[in-house]
Amino acid sequence: MSRASDIVARLRKLEGGGLRTFSEDPPFVWEKAEGCYVEDADGWRYLDLYGGFAVAATGYSHPRVVEAIQRQATTLMHCPSAHPSRVRAEFYEALASIAPPGLDRFLPAVTGAMANEMALLLARTRRPEGVIVSFAGSYFGRSVGTAGFAGKARYRDALGIPAGGPFVPFPYPLRHGDAATDLTMRALEDLPGPGKRPLAAVILEPIQGNGGVVIPPADFFPRLRAFCDREGALLIVDEIQSGCGRTGRFWAIEHSGVTPDLMTVGKGIGGGLATAAVMGRADAMTWPPDSYTSTFLVNNLNLAAAVAAMGVMHDEQLPGRAASIGPAGLARFRAALADVEGVREVRGQGLWYAAELADAAWAARAVKLARERGVIVGRSGYDDSVIKLSPALIIGEAELHTGIDTAAGAIRDSRGTAR
Repeated sequence: MSRASDIVARLRKLEGGGLRTFSEDPPFVWEKAEGCYVEDADGWRYLDLYGGFAVAATGYSHPRVVEAIQRQATTLMHCPSAHPSRVRAEFYEALASIAPPGLDRFLPAVTGAMANEMALLLARTRRPEGVIVSFAGSYFGRSVGTAGFAGKARYRDALGIPAGGPFVPFPYPLRHGDAATDLTMRALEDLPGPGKRPLAAVILEPIQGNGGVVIPPADFFPRLRAFCDREGALLIVDEIQSGCGRTGRFWAIEHSGVTPDLMTVGKGIGGGLATAAVMGRADAMTWPPDSYTSTFLVNNLNLAAAVAAMGVMHDEQLPGRAASIGPAGLARFRAALADVEGVREVRGQGLWYAAELADAAWAARAVKLARERGVIVGRSGYDDSVIKLSPALIIGEAELHTGIDTAAGAIRDSRGTAR
């Protein structure tokens, strides 16, 4: 029995249902990760173009992050949220240095789902009777407080959670054409108006991640900002996947020139440890003391890693790298798939790419074949038919092109085959 098989057998014996541990055949047992490479339990090495669900923005085990973790571990790891610490102040200061102008208050969180829950609760306490609107294809986590706003019904249904509010179409140019923004704005305008429940908030991703790297038209966010201002509703933007420089700017919302009222960040912000946050305007952060807490909310080890990771993003100019090398990668991906029947669209921004295929079964085959050829890619989309690439922002250009060629080859060679 291989080491990987032994580990899988031990997990099968003890793990409860509900996780994705055994969704691959055979399961991919991780053992080691460094830079943009992952090694499995049997010693096979893979180029990771998925970035551990977009967590590895600074790469796996970046030396500066590792050094910060080691240093912090010798002094203070756990600190209750009721007590201040130097590292918490440094975490806020690091966030302030990269936050959009006007977002100058911060609340810590452990996961992206927790950050989104906090933002939703802030909206509810501000306007308790109000409606919170989400979008088709959206994803904010699978906690009780966030799953109700998931734009895929299967995420809600699996947990027995009803819809948290009305859903409107996300402006999806491939599906809705030139009328994408108008379609969405009409749906928003048709929501309950005067004399009915007011609008508390609109929550969305600036570019949908789980939905398949769906990029809205340029006029969408200015029009949405004006709508929220008119309704007195908070605009909440989830930058958990799209942020940390992935799209060529620190935050994807910056491409639109719009500033939200609340913004949630996570994944790459922690350098590999569980760290997230809510950024916001002071007048949107209106909770009284002791309204919200969690035992590990301000774990100093995690916060120290995040401070180091944000320093890497700034000092190594990772948003600029994504803007610099990303377009050539996208052009290469498009060219490689231009003549493949059934590829609906290849799209992306910065170092974030997606190939939308004709069906989910093809996408699943492509993910498996790419892994067999030594490259990790992901799958997403409204119907799981999208191949998604979100590599570490420290990836070399030659590595990026090699990975793209392999991913495109796997898509091409898995078309119409049963594996």
